[in-house]
Formats: sequence, C-alpha cells, structure tokens
Amino acid sequence: MSIPYELIIALRYLKAKRKQTFVSVITFISIAGVATGVMALSISLALMTGFEEDIQGRILSGSAHLTVFPARAGEAIPSADALVARISSVPGVEGTSAVVGGLGVLTNEYGTVYRWATVSGVDPEQHVEVVPIGRQMVSGSVDSIARVPEGDRPPVILGKELAGDLGARPGDLIRLFGTRTTLTPFGAMPRPVWLRVAGVLDAGFYEYNAVRAYVPAEAARRIYQIDGVTQIEIRVASLKRIDEIEDAVRAAAGPDSIVVNLIRQNRSLLSALRWEKLLMFIVISLIVLVAALNIVSTLILMVMEKVRDIGTLVAMGATSRAVLTMFVLQGLIIGVTGTVAGLAGGIGASLLCDRYRLIRLDPDVYFVPFVPFRVDLVDALGVALLAVAISFAATIYPAWRASRLDPVESLRHV
Repeated sequence: MSIPYELIIALRYLKAKRKQTFVSVITFISIAGVATGVMALSISLALMTGFEEDIQGRILSGSAHLTVFPARAGEAIPSADALVARISSVPGVEGTSAVVGGLGVLTNEYGTVYRWATVSGVDPEQHVEVVPIGRQMVSGSVDSIARVPEGDRPPVILGKELAGDLGARPGDLIRLFGTRTTLTPFGAMPRPVWLRVAGVLDAGFYEYNAVRAYVPAEAARRIYQIDGVTQIEIRVASLKRIDEIEDAVRAAAGPDSIVVNLIRQNRSLLSALRWEKLLMFIVISLIVLVAALNIVSTLILMVMEKVRDIGTLVAMGATSRAVLTMFVLQGLIIGVTGTVAGLAGGIGASLLCDRYRLIRLDPDVYFVPFVPFRVDLVDALGVALLAVAISFAATIYPAWRASRLDPVESLRHV
C-alpha cells in the first residue's frame, strides 16, 4: 500500500532545512503549546475525578446507604425485629442493622477535654454487613462491643480523630454525658456513664472519625433509657438502584417510618464537585485553543515560505484539494503529536502524584488528607478528541489560502 504523496510532502515540510530554522522553531512551539494544554487538561480532570470518586467513596463506604427512623422523633421503632425481617427481604438490600442511637458529650478520664459525639449501640455481627467497621479498625477488635462484660464498664470504639482529641487509647476510661438527665440537689443534670475504650477505627472520612462512637446495643439502651431501637440502617447492593430500593423499603416500613437516603443527603456536595469538574474542563480548554493559534501562525508562515513549491506542484498537476490536504495534514500532525505528548505527560504525572500522595491537604478543611488523582479513560479520550478537533479547525483557513494560490503568480519570480 503506497503512502499518499500529500502526506509525504506534509512530513517533509515539517522538517527544517538550513534556511528554515525559524519555521521549525515555530512548529516546535506549536507542538509544545498543544502538549501543555492537553497535559494541564488531563491533570485537572484526573484531579477532579479523584476528588469526586474519593469523597463519594468515603461517604458511601463509611455510612449506611439508607436509614429508617420512626416518624415521631425520640420514639423507638415498634416491632423492630419484624421490620428488619421485612426490609431484609426487599430485593437489592444487602444488609440491615438495628441501631440504638443517641447524642452525647465525651470527656477524658480527667475531665479536661470535652467533645460532642454521636453514639451508636450496635450488634457488630449485624452492623458489619452495613458499615465495614471490622476493616476500619486501627486498634482493638470490633468484637469487643458484642456485649458488656459482667461487672465491667461498657466498651466503646472511637473514631480516630475523636480518640486523638480526647487523648484516649485502648484500655483508658472516658465519660459519656448523654441527653437523659437525673435530678440532683443542683437541679436536673446529665448523668455521666463511664466507658472503657476498647478500640479505635478509621472510617477514612474526617467528619465520621471526629464524632463517631460505638457501644454494645444493650449498653446504649441503658444509657439512653430506650426499650427498642431508634433506627434501622441499610446497605444496598447497587447504588444505581438506590432510589428504586428506597421506595420499596419505604413501602415495607409503612407510614409510621421515615427513610433517609445518604446520596440525597450529600447531593449538594456531590453536585458541586461535578460542576467544578465541568467548569475546570471548559476553562483549561482555553489553553488548547490558544495553542491552536500557534498552529495557525505556523501554517501561515509555511504557506508564505512554500509559495514557489506550491506553484510548482500545481503546475505539475496537483489539484487545489491536494494542496489543501497537505497543509491540513501538517496541522493535524502538529496537533496529534502534541496531544500524544500531553496525554502521556498528564497521565504519568497524575499516576505519580496519586501513588506517592505528593500533595498533602488539611483533612479538617478538605475532607481528605491528600489530593487524589484518578485517570479516567473516557476523560482521556474526550481530551484527545477535543485537542485534535481544535487542531483540525485551526488548519482550515491557512490550508484554504494555500489551495487558492495562483500558480502563475507563484512561479513568476522562480
């Protein structure tokens, strides 16, 4: 199969001769401009994709996907075992856990540090099917909250940040001031409960680690004086069907219950991340557009330099379409070369930054401890198509001008 002569001539024109060094430098700058734009665009998309996937993954892996509450706040769910059985039979439900939840203030043994906490009384055998707290344990074991040992303080598992703030380690004692009060000579006061730290977990999300505390379900019932459970937490098999499963769970729970969807709760955050990704794509695409202007200038200089050559080709029988094709191919070669180099650099830099976590962040502010990068093949393909399309558009006018040259005028001064 023979190579079209238009391509051979286009490649030869891109190689500088001794007197055409300036044109060659402009060509190199054009390739570098496209590569820089593509690299910046691919890195920014990998960054935004990483943020979106990482934050969404941390939110969804660290909490129940659906939660059933009683319609009246402060009341326990009646016939919880029967309700759990009905919900577990709903298609798409992967795990259920009956939870005794409450709020309180935790303080260290000496009462020098106080922190707000959400306390969950759980059966670990059930709860690990909803939230993988077994895999999240940094120290201690999740089985330590299976029950309260006879004559011992109730065990508690703390989030990593909460334990750090309290200065508590496994084996230490802490106090919990719940929302229930007891009458004292000084009036109604919260009744403190001593707890023994049995473990520390890392849910991978600062907001969870800073407030979560797990205790045995029986201990939570005594602390909050609740006969039953306050909520039923659910994990679904497919997040794509969560709305459908939510409707089925709501029907199974009945009118006396409220179903809360975790994705809907965090919709504003996830939507903001998607919009930021789109806006960043649009803004950084302007770099590729600016680089395309270099292609225009390169081809215009090339046309001016090759006027006599064009006239000779036309005189030898080359058609206007062939001349147009030559210069379009030159622009596309510049664009494709820059695109390939930019994608290689952008993907390589993204993988390097993600592997070694080169950019650290304050998790108190940004939710995650480092900047995650995720290379998405669809994003990379979109960047490549955009860059090549802009490069092609940049070639049209110079190529058209070259195809319209009069061969007689071109050869007059040969």
